[in-house]
Amino acid sequence: MLHNTKTFELGNTIYFECVYRNQYSVPVDADNPGWKITTARGATEASSATEGGPYKRSTGLWYIFWTSSTAGDYVLEFSGEINGNAVKIKRPFRVVNNAAVY
Repeated sequence: MLHNTKTFELGNTIYFECVYRNQYSVPVDADNPGWKITTARGATEASSATEGGPYKRSTGLWYIFWTSSTAGDYVLEFSGEINGNAVKIKRPFRVVNNAAVY
């Protein structure tokens, strides 16, 4: 699967969301929802354990806000359990000093 790495500007607050779905692709709330952001080297930068959240917007749709403090490559991971099965949704992203303007 091809993923486009999203780029964000350093110091900006970023909105991330996740839609948890069951095996029928219907949005459902996960048990024990959580999140973490790690650096490209695997060090935890932020997480639900240190910053709270994720927060529920509607059934299955959960979100966080995070403010970047260091430029670099990161991985966002939302996690939880659906019907007793562990789920993880990972997405890479990049924080840069100055985002390109198009």
